[in-house]
Amino acid sequence: MKGPINHLMLNVNRYDEARRFYAPAESRYPNQTAFAEDAPKRGSGWYNDAGSVWVQEAEPRFRSDQFHRHRVGLCEIAFAADSRRQVDELAAEIERHGGTVTDPPREYDYVPGYYAVFFTGPDGLKLEVVHLP
Repeated sequence: MKGPINHLMLNVNRYDEARRFYAPAESRYPNQTAFAEDAPKRGSGWYNDAGSVWVQEAEPRFRSDQFHRHRVGLCEIAFAADSRRQVDELAAEIERHGGTVTDPPREYDYVPGYYAVFFTGPDGLKLEVVHLP
């Protein structure tokens, strides 16, 4: 295996809110290409040679479920930033696009130089943007 994750597929309850929330990330993704599909459920995403990220509407039978990072399954997703400046720029847009900053941009003591912002999206999914020197 090569190491990096090839793609992410996120199921969301509130697709329209999630679409607005993830739009700033899409606009920064190099060589992006997006799609939208109406049937059987809506979805959109962006991709390039490095991989892809997709956001799609949850199936109707699961729409009453809520995400919690301490349940079995996914805890959080951390996206790599090119610089501390990029972390700060994205952090400034999170709440304007429907997210909630849970831990502001700063250096954390996980490893030397670990600079990140932690936040949740419209469906409560825990996300992070991190820069490592």
